[in-house]
Amino acid sequence: MYSLIRTFAHSMKNVVYIFSLLLVLLCACTHGRYTAMRSGLDSMNERNRNDLPFAVSDVQPYADYFSQHGTPNDQMLAYYLLGRAYHEHGETPMALENYQKAIESSDTTAADCDYKQLSRVYSQIGQIYYYQGLTLQQLSAVDKAIHYALYVNDTLSAMSDYWQKCTIYEQQNRTDMALSILDTLALWYKTHDNLQLYAMAIGRKFSIMVDCNKYNEAVKYMNIYEQNSGLFNKQGDIDAGREIYYYFKGLLLLNQNKLDSAEFYFRKELQYGKDFNNQNAGSRGLSMLFQKRHMPDSTAKYATYSYAMNDSMYAHMATEEVARIQAMYDYTLHQEVARKKSEEAEMEKANRNIAVGVIILIILLFTYVTYYLVRKEKNSLAKYRSALRELKSMRSEKDSLKRHESEYMQLISVKERKIAELEKYVSKYGKQLYFKTANAERCLHESDTYKKIAGIAVRGQELTEADWMDISMLITEYFPGFDDFMATYKPQLKTNEYPICLLLRLHFKAVEISGMMNLSKSQVSQLCSDIMHKLFEKKGSSKDLSARLVKIF
Repeated sequence: MYSLIRTFAHSMKNVVYIFSLLLVLLCACTHGRYTAMRSGLDSMNERNRNDLPFAVSDVQPYADYFSQHGTPNDQMLAYYLLGRAYHEHGETPMALENYQKAIESSDTTAADCDYKQLSRVYSQIGQIYYYQGLTLQQLSAVDKAIHYALYVNDTLSAMSDYWQKCTIYEQQNRTDMALSILDTLALWYKTHDNLQLYAMAIGRKFSIMVDCNKYNEAVKYMNIYEQNSGLFNKQGDIDAGREIYYYFKGLLLLNQNKLDSAEFYFRKELQYGKDFNNQNAGSRGLSMLFQKRHMPDSTAKYATYSYAMNDSMYAHMATEEVARIQAMYDYTLHQEVARKKSEEAEMEKANRNIAVGVIILIILLFTYVTYYLVRKEKNSLAKYRSALRELKSMRSEKDSLKRHESEYMQLISVKERKIAELEKYVSKYGKQLYFKTANAERCLHESDTYKKIAGIAVRGQELTEADWMDISMLITEYFPGFDDFMATYKPQLKTNEYPICLLLRLHFKAVEISGMMNLSKSQVSQLCSDIMHKLFEKKGSSKDLSARLVKIF
């Protein structure tokens, strides 16, 4: 059984080695896969920063991979880019959902959290809420974008988000808050020598000042805006898409009683600004102008046109509102689908956890059984060795009692029965334990007792009585068959012949035996010759005798 346990342990070492090798190979493959996926994700991110187009199908594999692998920063970037892809293709609900996943993936408690990327995610969410007319939600998202940008000293991104915040306050008619933000922007851009963006902030203040009838301040801001924004050509024309500026400048000139100049800018807005907002503003400005000139026909004409443009603008806004509501409805449906998918994913995760738990339970059970068997075998071996010691003690007592046989006959009988039982147990268990000669020999040479006796042999010292007891124990434990054999012939052997047989069986040479028994070499040789004749009825040397004895197991 002991041999089986050793064989099993050796097999387990091989299994552990193979498993470790497979684990190393798996880790290498996994690392290679991660490196490739991360490189691809960085490539997608570079395309996004350079405003190069990419489809949902380009990013989806990275989102799928990093949802199960990589760091929180990897997952956040993957979901962010997937959101960007959906947003560019007009799928706002899906974009918003992936932005939310990006936020949920982030770990703001980690030292390496990519706060700069997290700020971008909130900024994109703010833009979605802007187009849906959800100003409160937009303000919350923008505040978080600014917070995380400033946390990592990304002031440039924070300033960009401040523009969003200014627009929100303007929509909410919170003029003081909007002006405060514009002052912050203007000061920062001026401090960093960015006169163009400084002028852009001043230009926003100009339009607010005109709306608030603060015309003196408006003139100062207007001049800075026109001179430094870089949006005007040599003829004073502003870039396309910004024609609403003509309305505010015309309104300023109108209130300065510069009527001809005011009319010039109102008509310029009508000529170049073709959308409902510009047409409405330009016609409203002309209506106010002709009213001031006391020209009722022209006033009515442009007032009517202004109302028509205003109605068209509201109709257009209503259409956009319907689209926003439809988008929100689609988003609600999508959330329901996402919820169901999430429940399915949770169920799959639970099943996977159960499977892992079962595997762990099996491993623990296997470990316990192995431990139990090894411990049981160890206890049996201890019991066996205890029986050996008791057997030797009994034999010694028996020999002592035989000298007083007449007095202790009954006690001798008891001892003999006990010895017979112990010999039967020792013989049976010893043969099970060392059922192969090679195993018995190996275990013999590995035992501390044998090493001690071998050391005495090397030093040429004489054996003590305790040493002879150890030798007897070694023979009985590792070679029970030999012990039985010698018990049969012991009565025929002389006092020195029996110990020589034990030492030869333990592989000690004649020259070593002479020192261990304090005999001359010639005496040992003669005794070996006599033993050979008595046991095997043949002539032979100590080497011949040793060769025959070591075959007896």
